[in-house]
Amino acid sequence: MAFDTRREYSTFTYEMRCFIWIGLFAGLVCGTGCTAVLDKFSTNYYERNYSTRISVVELDPKTQSEPSVQKAQMRAHGERVKIHEDGGWEVLGSSEFNTSGSPRHNHLLNLARKLGSELVVHSREFDRSEQELVKRSEYQRGERITVNGTTVEMDGRWVDVIDVVTRTYHDFRVTFLRTGRE
Repeated sequence: MAFDTRREYSTFTYEMRCFIWIGLFAGLVCGTGCTAVLDKFSTNYYERNYSTRISVVELDPKTQSEPSVQKAQMRAHGERVKIHEDGGWEVLGSSEFNTSGSPRHNHLLNLARKLGSELVVHSREFDRSEQELVKRSEYQRGERITVNGTTVEMDGRWVDVIDVVTRTYHDFRVTFLRTGRE
């Protein structure tokens, strides 16, 4: 019994093959840990925009305990940090950025662990929304048309498509603290 890979005689339709590939990919991602895979492919905004106030030796994040993360409104962020400083906490550094992306919470926790931070003050505030026209190419599959017993096969082709993309930007401000060292 031979397996015919030509499309018109195949028992697997194009959609079925796509579904199988998506299922295999989903199994791979979930089997290896979804967050670990996504963390490697996404931008680490916290680390990229980190500025040091106190130099520290980087620690192994796997051996450090998870820091406490306090959410604060942007306008009260500085006051919250000042209260902690007055209470004996040291500011190790901070990270500030504006992005339309979605910073991963794991990136924040891993940077805090690396620094030896025990407390993180985290603020996020809406900045703006922008729309942009994005031109992309899309493949349109060919079709087979039969009229009065005559079959004509039309080739697939690439066509330009214009999409409206809306990006929502947020300001992020994060301060990393540890208990005071004397």
